[in-house]
Amino acid sequence: MALIQLRGVRRTYSSPGRPDVEALRGIDLDIERGELVAIVGPSGGGKTTLMNILGLLDDATEGTYSLDGEETRARDGRRAAGVRARTIGFVFQAFHLLEARPAVDSVELNLLYRGVPRAERRERALRAIESVGLGGRAWQSTSTLSGGQRQRIAIARAIAAGAELILADEPTGNLDSISASRVLDELERLNRAGATVIVVTHSSEVAARAGRVIRIADGALVSDEREPDAVASPPLPNGERRPQNGRIRFVDMLRDGWASVLSRRYPSIGQGLAVAIAVALTITTLGLSSSARAQVSATFDAHLNREVSATWSTAVENSVAPDAVPERIEQLSGVDAAAIVVSLNVSTVSTFAEARQIRPHVAIGDIEGAARLSIDEAPWHHGRLRPGEAFIGDLLADDLQLSSLAGAPTVLIDGVTYVVAGIITESSRLPLLRGEVVVGPRDDLTSRGPVDVTLLAVTSSGAAQQVARQLPAALNPFEPEKITVVAPTDSAELRGQVEQGVQATLTAFTLLALIVAIAALMNATLLAVNARRGEIGMRKALGARDRQIGALITLESAYIGVVGGAVGLVLGMAAILAVTLTQRWAPVFDLILLPVAIAVGLLVGAGGGGLASIRAARLRPAENLRA
Repeated sequence: MALIQLRGVRRTYSSPGRPDVEALRGIDLDIERGELVAIVGPSGGGKTTLMNILGLLDDATEGTYSLDGEETRARDGRRAAGVRARTIGFVFQAFHLLEARPAVDSVELNLLYRGVPRAERRERALRAIESVGLGGRAWQSTSTLSGGQRQRIAIARAIAAGAELILADEPTGNLDSISASRVLDELERLNRAGATVIVVTHSSEVAARAGRVIRIADGALVSDEREPDAVASPPLPNGERRPQNGRIRFVDMLRDGWASVLSRRYPSIGQGLAVAIAVALTITTLGLSSSARAQVSATFDAHLNREVSATWSTAVENSVAPDAVPERIEQLSGVDAAAIVVSLNVSTVSTFAEARQIRPHVAIGDIEGAARLSIDEAPWHHGRLRPGEAFIGDLLADDLQLSSLAGAPTVLIDGVTYVVAGIITESSRLPLLRGEVVVGPRDDLTSRGPVDVTLLAVTSSGAAQQVARQLPAALNPFEPEKITVVAPTDSAELRGQVEQGVQATLTAFTLLALIVAIAALMNATLLAVNARRGEIGMRKALGARDRQIGALITLESAYIGVVGGAVGLVLGMAAILAVTLTQRWAPVFDLILLPVAIAVGLLVGAGGGGLASIRAARLRPAENLRA
């Protein structure tokens, strides 16, 4: 039985708005095993279309194609890919090797898609390369080989596969005469070894070396001439064509994907940078979000969330004496500073130069710390106010034309002399003090009757609520309800709202960056796939299934994503460090950023390569092998 049988094969190309083109018109053809056949004819006559049908790269519109006694169609997908991998070897005019990779990778590619173990693949590939006289070039990059060497490597690929049917499409079209002669010698050697060789050619010299010449013109078989003494070679031994499962091994897929990434250095670097920028932005926003939250918390804890005050009247029985309050309160856990303030009646405050009517205040305890005062103290004064001393606000001091503190100036308050121990320059908690005066403890504080007492306390971070609960019992153990305590509302909710606002803004920015990066990477990957159409067509011709091509593109994108994620992590951390140091924040580096960077890199890589992998999987080899 003939190896190849075509019956009534027609191929019509249709496109909207244009007339149909009949590339083949009812071809009937038998080709026996072991023949060396040349298919000749003018350009556009249907030679390449016939070759595509024979190689299961395209289907006939009508008619049947039987290979080795079984009707076969390219549209059968997985089955057709298996037949191409096991039975058919291709030698193309454009060579179709894996560029910038060792020659041995191209030779063993068909075996890769047949699921042949790596050691056996490598052995058969090296043996095939040696058989075409290029043993010393096995590890040389295909990009550095001459045209003749590249074509012989392509023939070695068919030899390694043990292909029963060799289809050569213009194999000498890009070669000089010497290289062309060597390639034809190799094809004849394959034929003598038992392979059926079909060559599509314009060259009369090539046709002259074939035992059978088939001429096609205008899609029809014009002539079929066989040399009288032409004898078909015996078929290949079955052992050279044992079937494989066609499942590419996962570890081999990983190696192939990584080698593919490395072979396309500059496109890979460009795509990796797109991923790295997206990851860097993500890590930066996440890191700055954490740092900003810590800064918000520190600001709240350092200011609003630490101030507690209490008020009561000395008329209430059993309350602690005012002069004993600061020491008692400072003993409470979580209190950093405490002082009491008693406001006196409006009085005349005067110096030798000026006088003003203001309300003096008596302070007992650490008034500087409790009221958050900034005080320029006299050089001779240290610590808290003592009896007979006063702190005067800077605005009031200017009005009274107070002299230098070094000279221990004095002020007169309702006939009582006080030495000025310091000037209040800032008062965030009691801003009116800049225009008033605070004096030290007085023995006659309650001599004229009950007075209202205000306790000012500053707590440790997060201790305000705890201290506020303890104050009533500490100030009046018997009637704590008589004590009015004012504490800031627990700032957790407010702080949470601020932090959420910061987080939402940075998250939105991150998502935008990711979308832009995925879109950019998607465009770059699609362009890369378009540039690799010839390679993808070649892989499919050698037995790759659609899903394996899609998996390859996805895997390459994943590699780029992981590497880009690692680079982006470094860039992001550097950006976090730069921003936080500039703002004088404490940088926060969470260990979760490492897996997040890799995950985001994979997300961007997979997202960017997803559409390209679908596009690559759907490419038809017949349309792309000449790309």
